[in-house]
Amino acid sequence: MRYGVISDIHSNLIALERVLEALARQAIDSYLCLGDVVGYGARPNECCELLRSLDAVAVVGNHDLAACVPGDERWFTPVARICILWTRQVLTPANREYLVSLPVTTEVDGAHLCHASLADPDAYISSPPETLPSFAMMNHQTCFFGHTHYAEWFERIADAGMPHQNTVPGGATVVLKPGHTYMINPGSVGQPRDQNSQAGFAVLDTDAGTVAIERIGYDIHATQQQIIEAGLPRAMAQRLLTGI
Repeated sequence: MRYGVISDIHSNLIALERVLEALARQAIDSYLCLGDVVGYGARPNECCELLRSLDAVAVVGNHDLAACVPGDERWFTPVARICILWTRQVLTPANREYLVSLPVTTEVDGAHLCHASLADPDAYISSPPETLPSFAMMNHQTCFFGHTHYAEWFERIADAGMPHQNTVPGGATVVLKPGHTYMINPGSVGQPRDQNSQAGFAVLDTDAGTVAIERIGYDIHATQQQIIEAGLPRAMAQRLLTGI
């Protein structure tokens, strides 16, 4: 099986469509989404509907929940709060129902899926020590996560010692080795923060035992215009150019 793995779309429809075009050329059998379909960007309903049309296996992200559950935005930065309150106003009932129906974690074909970590749905995993609670909970070789908007993976040998961190803003292929366990972040589709403005995604090939982390360019200017025309903070548009 070949799975397209996407995360942190953040209402960036143009980036999502570009990523899905790239995945379609790779004979993908199914799609996995690691949450944060909405937030920040200007096309939340279109992104939800496109994801639903793919029948993607998905987990819920913190922005997805905040868009549906009043009060959850209290932890957000001021600009992120403005975006999520706007998103809450424009989401259709069907898309709101879809987002709140998503599980916090799930398992697919021998892999864990979560948004932030298996141990804490709001925790940021950006260093090897922060992976340890999740590694301790894994009963599969691989866990896919998002939330940080960084393309990278953490590799642990024989469930012992500190995992090794591999940050790959330019992309790379992970070869899944026997006796090793992995936490893999495909990067963000809609708002990369690893200083690469290209949309991030991954391809899990269970037959080959590999995960290819990839990047692809999209029309950032058009996305910026959508954000500005929606009346959302210009900072959300500006950051897309630099990938931060």
